[in-house]
Amino acid sequence: MHHLSGVILMILLAVAGASIVPAVRPVSGAEQPAQRQVVITVKGMMCSSCGQEIEKTLKKVTGVGTVTVDVPNDRATVSYDERKVTPRHLAEMIRKAGYEAILPAEVPPAQPAGR
Repeated sequence: MHHLSGVILMILLAVAGASIVPAVRPVSGAEQPAQRQVVITVKGMMCSSCGQEIEKTLKKVTGVGTVTVDVPNDRATVSYDERKVTPRHLAEMIRKAGYEAILPAEVPPAQPAGR
């Protein structure tokens, strides 16, 4: 039954025009089985220098493999060793750099009307 529910959800999302891409997934290839990938929404980037700052910040973190920052689409794609670092820690590093970071399972707080 659980599998059927997942299939129905995927169909509903597809009909609604939502993309069906797992937010955190294993990285393919010859990398360690502990390698994962997460797409973090990053708010507050205004130019490529912002993206470079986030990339540099994340690459300093032990366990981070590749970092790709997409400034126009407000996201950072990070491959990481799940034995050494968590997505929550990566988001915290982005926040410490002065940007808003939203993990795939997080929902941003509602903004008051008129702002």
